[in-house]
Amino acid sequence: MEHEIKGTSDILHKSKRKDIAVNEELEYWMTRLPEALKNIPIIHLAIPGSHDTMTYTINRHSDVGPDEPRYIRALGRYCSFVSKPIIFNWSITQHDNIKDQLDGGIRYLDLRVATKPTDGNIYFVHGLYGSKIYQPLQEIAEWLSYHNNEIVILDFQHFYSFSEIDHRHLVETIFQVFQTKLCPIASIFDHITLNWLNLEKYQVIVIYRNAYAQNYSNFWPSGLWRTPWPNTVHVNELINFLDIELKARPLEVGFISQCLLTPDISYVLKHLCGTLQTDLVPSCQKAILPWINQKRPGRGGLNIVIADFISDNNFLFCKAIINSNRKFFDSQYSV
Repeated sequence: MEHEIKGTSDILHKSKRKDIAVNEELEYWMTRLPEALKNIPIIHLAIPGSHDTMTYTINRHSDVGPDEPRYIRALGRYCSFVSKPIIFNWSITQHDNIKDQLDGGIRYLDLRVATKPTDGNIYFVHGLYGSKIYQPLQEIAEWLSYHNNEIVILDFQHFYSFSEIDHRHLVETIFQVFQTKLCPIASIFDHITLNWLNLEKYQVIVIYRNAYAQNYSNFWPSGLWRTPWPNTVHVNELINFLDIELKARPLEVGFISQCLLTPDISYVLKHLCGTLQTDLVPSCQKAILPWINQKRPGRGGLNIVIADFISDNNFLFCKAIINSNRKFFDSQYSV
């Protein structure tokens, strides 16, 4: 019996070590890339990202966000016990906190922000309000301080109920949190490689999709990072859209492939007892993993790829994208 227990213990120990090794492989994947890949523009690398990164901060009792139509906000105000659980079920796209996402290989963060009429703070939002932005942003900065050769791309996609004062507040917050880690804008990407970023000690690329940031040298405009939205609940339409857009992607700028299905009001009304994770994500994941495996990074190929619930199946989505960078070493393929 003692021998049997010892044998079981050894198996568990080896299994635990294997899990740690896998996690470290994802946590430090940029650091551990072959040197040749650290010298190519980052718009030629395959990089995993999370869609609506901060929705893990939302809870069922949060206020309805200004990104929802007026009638949905009214339902949230007057029929909250019915409407908020439904909105919650279709708003959550990630369960993992920001540290776990970064440890799992995510290097592109999709951020939507809003203000409230009751205070001067800025919040993450998607259907419902999430947390204030300050602590999660600080957690990203702290994570980067312990991962000196990793970089992250922060894409501030949408701004709701934002005044010029709110934009100024957000910009000042970003500068305060990330300071010298912010990478300045470049009109061409030829020199924006991992090795160059490491040498200059830049770890954060901020995309700010609003004209307010046009006078800031550390805030990248939308035009340098194209992100077409599929906006469909049908898998075949999604794959067709991804193929068309990737084939037509501009060669000299960054490109985000959104591998996700988006429920509209009609779909939600037909699935009132459902959730995004149970009704749409499984069929989406089943389709996008083969799609990713068929594609290559490089000039005109995969760059940033985002999805919902990125930790499902032990971060299989992240592993597929990161592993696709190995295709650079295919003798029949050139950068």
